[in-house]
Amino acid sequence: MKFFALGVLLAIPLSGATISRAAIHLNGVTSSRGYFNVTIRLRQVDGVQWAKYDLRKSMITVDFAPGKSVTEDELRQACRSAGYKPGNIAIDMVEQPAAYDGRKGWQRLKQPTAKNPVARWFQLNF
Repeated sequence: MKFFALGVLLAIPLSGATISRAAIHLNGVTSSRGYFNVTIRLRQVDGVQWAKYDLRKSMITVDFAPGKSVTEDELRQACRSAGYKPGNIAIDMVEQPAAYDGRKGWQRLKQPTAKNPVARWFQLNF
């Protein structure tokens, strides 16, 4: 029985690259400035590429680069460092979208590259 289940799992073709997607519920974030603060902290988490926030649901969705994984603790720490207490965090594997540019609300998050803390701060904030 175990071998049959393994054979069925191996027979499923993978249609495209999969990525990690995290949906973070933020309690008390009701302005775009609050999401900006959280986004700045999420940029420091390794592998974050895209983010989308929803003010009505008080939620931010983050997509990671292919091959990068993340833990709930890393995401919680990033939200706490922005001054907010995160609620539920759901991390799923999803098929990577073909393009983000045409999708409403998604923005690319650039990772800071400077080693100097002052230059790094400028890269994060401007």
